[in-house]
Amino acid sequence: MEKPARTRHALLAGSAAAACAAVAISVGFATGGSAIGAAAPSPTRAAPAAAAPAVPVEQPKPVVRSSISASDGASVGPVTGGTTVTVSGNDLAGVASVTFGGNAGAVVSATETTVTITTPPATDLDTGPVAVELFDATGATVPIDAAGTDAPAPASAAAAAGSAVASVPAPGSAAPGSAAPAAPVRTAPAPSPAAAPAAGGAASLTFNYVPDPRVTAQTTYALAHWDDYNTDEYGSIGGNDCVNFTSQSLVARGWAMDADWSFDTGSLQYSPAWASSTAFAAYLAAHPERATPLSDTQRNLVKVGDIVQFDWDDSGDEDHTGIVTRVEKTGQSARIYYAGHTSNTDYESVDESLRNGGTVSFWSVK
Repeated sequence: MEKPARTRHALLAGSAAAACAAVAISVGFATGGSAIGAAAPSPTRAAPAAAAPAVPVEQPKPVVRSSISASDGASVGPVTGGTTVTVSGNDLAGVASVTFGGNAGAVVSATETTVTITTPPATDLDTGPVAVELFDATGATVPIDAAGTDAPAPASAAAAAGSAVASVPAPGSAAPGSAAPAAPVRTAPAPSPAAAPAAGGAASLTFNYVPDPRVTAQTTYALAHWDDYNTDEYGSIGGNDCVNFTSQSLVARGWAMDADWSFDTGSLQYSPAWASSTAFAAYLAAHPERATPLSDTQRNLVKVGDIVQFDWDDSGDEDHTGIVTRVEKTGQSARIYYAGHTSNTDYESVDESLRNGGTVSFWSVK
């Protein structure tokens, strides 16, 4: 602590003694008995109190205290993503991002007690449980309180119904000469707890991906009718039935007809977009809410249930259309197989179809 400066007085030689005596006498009388000549006591000052150290304000830290839960109470959703789920806890308004198996989901809203999230597609549309992590704005992981989490409800009946993998050929569906790649039949594993202790005792969140029932319905229809035309309901367009067949599969997927894309099962009349590859491509381009285009260089983004189109002569018009029934990925490359009419096939290789030239493009169906 800095000491106060003292005033210095200059005394003339010969006068110092008299001055000190006078001070001593006056002090002696004033104090009632101090000895004459005693030095005057120095005035004292109280030292200022030391400032109290600043106490840091503890900021509330978010913590999750529940499982991942969809509207039906299950921690389950289709591999194509888009499931709305929630988690609850304390001080969650600061949650800024979330990942499912490393893929970024979308934080729809975050309040003090609840975070609402939209799931992303599963990696390579694989089924099974994946880890879910939430992060605050700094990128720090939001902890999970195992004591406060709940066991997930059983998977919904709709999710359980979509347990068959769409890219697996139906028994007896392969035609002679059809190049159907061998694939083991897989079923979606039973949902695992959505908040379970991980190694070391820390809690973790999981979400269980199952096949999308819409895609399963679409590809099941395609594999059932690639060589057994559904003529009773949709007739057949001789020598040019590929888009008629593709459109049928999209109806099986759940698409509703509209003024520009339709088929009248009574009169067997259809719109151009229902039966023409070029008109169908124009229809999809005008309806991005239904599908978005992918180029041949984006094969790694193609998934089962998407649409493939070929331009055999590079004229700019589409000449053939099919439904993607299998995707085999290796790194950023992919081998794609499709089902189609006219040239009836269930698992035709895209690369084999291009052996005599032409170009290929895809539509990512939503």
